[in-house]
Amino acid sequence: MTVDLLTTSYYTSERLAEIRGTILDVYSDVYAEEITTNPFFSMERFSERLDAHVAAGGWGCVIAEVGDDVAGFTYGFTARGDATTFKLCENMLREKWRKRGISRVMHDELMGQRREERAELLVRRERPRLRALYEDWEYRRVGETKPFPDSPLYDVMVLDLNAA
Repeated sequence: MTVDLLTTSYYTSERLAEIRGTILDVYSDVYAEEITTNPFFSMERFSERLDAHVAAGGWGCVIAEVGDDVAGFTYGFTARGDATTFKLCENMLREKWRKRGISRVMHDELMGQRREERAELLVRRERPRLRALYEDWEYRRVGETKPFPDSPLYDVMVLDLNAA
């Protein structure tokens, strides 16, 4: 029996053109239902958000592959006006690769590339199990936000990147 190895690759904004299609493909798989039922999650809106995140500066992305199959990606950017905070925007896996620790590997690889003091992410309020997962990773809830008029309500979570 052959076991495919997990590999991760780190990218910066200069290489977005190489991986944009991969990011969009994974997003379309993960959000297949929401894309057709909620305009906020449409491919067009996600592409706009991706462009805005890249334009903010300090953008980094990790893509995970198992053999020749892209399992998922995670990305974020340095917060505008606050170089001490890394905004983790997306951490998504295709369904068949979930519950194997890959999401944590991608996350840790991305955080290992960062020099900011803290990471901040948003978790949809209706996903308490996902929030609990991030709490297991030492994130703590610090508030809530609705970043766009048509977006869901999110819990704001923060992780100290300088902790020993």
